[in-house]
This record gives sequence, C-alpha cells and structure tokens, in this order.
Amino acid sequence: MRLFLIDYENVNSAGLHGIGNLGEDDRVILFYSHAANTLSFEIMDEMLDAGIMPERVCLEQTGKNALDFQLVTFLGYQIAKEKADTYYIISRDAGYQSAIAFCSAYLGVKVQLRPSIKAAAGSRSKAKKAAPQESLPAPRKTAAKPQPVKKAKGTTASPEKKKKGKPAAVSLRKKATVIQVQPAGSNSPLPVPPQADHVIPVDLDTVLSLIQPSVPTDIAAEILHCLQQSKSKTEFHNALQQHFDNDNVKQYYHCMKPCFITFAD
Repeated sequence: MRLFLIDYENVNSAGLHGIGNLGEDDRVILFYSHAANTLSFEIMDEMLDAGIMPERVCLEQTGKNALDFQLVTFLGYQIAKEKADTYYIISRDAGYQSAIAFCSAYLGVKVQLRPSIKAAAGSRSKAKKAAPQESLPAPRKTAAKPQPVKKAKGTTASPEKKKKGKPAAVSLRKKATVIQVQPAGSNSPLPVPPQADHVIPVDLDTVLSLIQPSVPTDIAAEILHCLQQSKSKTEFHNALQQHFDNDNVKQYYHCMKPCFITFAD
C-alpha cells in the first residue's frame, strides 16, 4: 500500500493528476479548506473512470500553516498505526522537508515530497522496471490481446474537457469524509501475516476456476505468470497492468484474491 497525503491548498487539482493509475491498495487522503474546495471536471472524470475516490478532510480551524500542521500530524498517526510501503506528501511547499527529515532520522520511515500523484507514482514505476528480476520464469513471447471492455454507462468523458480556458470545477464543500480513529486504549491485536512455509501452490487449473467470467487458457496462463513473478499484492497488480487494460486488471485482481496468502505481505 502507498499512502498519498494531498496538500490541496497548495497543489489544487493539478496535484491529483495520475490518480487513475493507482492500485486498489493505495490510499489517497485529500486535505482541503473552504478557500480551496473546487475540483476540475478533468480530474473528476479520471477518478470516475478508475473507480477511485479519495478520502477528504476539511480544515475547519484557520491560521498560518494550519493545514500543513494537520497533514503532518495525521502522517505521524498513520506511521504509528499501520505501515505503508511508501509515504508521499503531494505539495510544492518545501517547508515539509523538516518533517520528512525527522521521519527519516528518528522513525526510520522514508517520506517523499512530490508535486503530483503522477510524479510520485511514475518514479516508483520506473524504479521497479529498472530493478533486476532474479529466479523468475522467462516472459511469454506471445500474449493474447485482451478483449476490450465497454465502459459502463455514465462514465463517458465530460464534454467540458474539450473547452479551452480554465476547466470547470465542482465544489467539495460539505462533502468531507470523517475518518474514524481507533481509541488510544484499544487493545485490538494486530493481524499476523502468514508464515513463509505455508505457501499454497497455484496452477493453471486454479486460475481457470477462479476467474469469472471465464477466460481462454492463454489468458489464464498469462495471469498465472503475473502471479508467479510477484512477491506481493502490489507487484501482482503492477504485473497485471503491464499485460491487460485497467478494466481487466480490476477483474483479474479481485478474482485472484484467494491466492494472496501466497504473498509474505
């Protein structure tokens, strides 16, 4: 899971570019105020097409750097509560660097400052492609082209995209999501990850039985190849994106969830 904290007062809609390319495990939290509470239709279309809607936190108390303090406080809470693969602050405000340096020096957690989700997710994708692959099966030379999936009604691109000038916007006012915080005294046990020696083998027949609606054998073999070359749910999702379109990626990812126990995470 990657955690993206959006300083919306600083980046506005431009900071959300690339949100449609995020994985299902990624989490986006948008911090905004009544002075910055509009969203362009272009970004709204991107979120609707991908089926992704960020959590929203509205700043009620005003003051200098009030939103910055709120965002950094929530970042510290999330670091203590649950570990993400990567933490991002989406902002152009260099003032966050002191908090980022503190997280690295005292908490051992790497937090990255990026101007947009696209800039953050893009740098991670390039790094993964550059990393050498060891002990992985050779990639298939031929892969069946997935059948295009028609978009659901109501998700067609807005005609506002084609208009020149400032894009139209919609208001975020009174739509803030209340995030439930676990009480400090809670003694709920943390989930225990599966042990490495309990790996469940997955073969082609298993994939064919899980994918619904059913797919041809060559497509199932490609999905099995993506699963075998992955060491985590995130890697599996990224591998699917390299071979299939977004709609098919969502379908195959959901169908293969029973096999996720094979991952260490």
